[in-house]
Amino acid sequence: MLTIHKSGMQTTVQDFGRTGFQKYGVVGSGAMDPYALRIANLLVGNKENAAALEITLMGPSIHFDEDHVISICGGNLTPQLDGKVVGCWRAIPVTKGQTLTFGKPRSGSRCYVAVAGGIDVPAVMGSRSTYARAELGGYEGRALDSGDQLAIGEASAAQKSAAHNGSWFVPAPSYSPNPVIRITKGRQFELFSEQSRKDFLSETFSVNSQSDRMGYRLDG
Repeated sequence: MLTIHKSGMQTTVQDFGRTGFQKYGVVGSGAMDPYALRIANLLVGNKENAAALEITLMGPSIHFDEDHVISICGGNLTPQLDGKVVGCWRAIPVTKGQTLTFGKPRSGSRCYVAVAGGIDVPAVMGSRSTYARAELGGYEGRALDSGDQLAIGEASAAQKSAAHNGSWFVPAPSYSPNPVIRITKGRQFELFSEQSRKDFLSETFSVNSQSDRMGYRLDG
């Protein structure tokens, strides 16, 4: 079990999301950084789509009620075990009674905490991802709060030993502060003026705060 002592800004259970339900008005949900989630799971020996914790900017305080193997991938939010900074992008052994906290964000805005065995919450429409607006999936369909307890699936002996001998790690990727985003032209693309289309494909935009998993609003 994991016990959330402090919720943080926005901590949710996520996997790769649910597909095939948008025609019913159910968005895909899922991790905002699927690459980081995938690597975090592989580092602890999980299937790459196992449910993990997605942490946004101000991290939670997580108490471990048993020995576990974890990994932390994505943005560097200064993770600490019992007050000592730990590395990201590697498997980390955690002993019963330890507490994971987060400090000042140093790069990125989200990171993922995977636990060997995966976060054990019920699958809803084929996914364990949290869709908070519709109260679907995750832990009771919402962001985690202080006092919540999460069950963890059973980890194999191989998963546990790999972390203890330090054999599982990957180099951290380079997250560009000004990434180039690929697009697919939608059915309405030609309805915009020629100048608007040109600007969209050549100018710089930033994602504003009125954005979520359903879509992004761009300033530019």
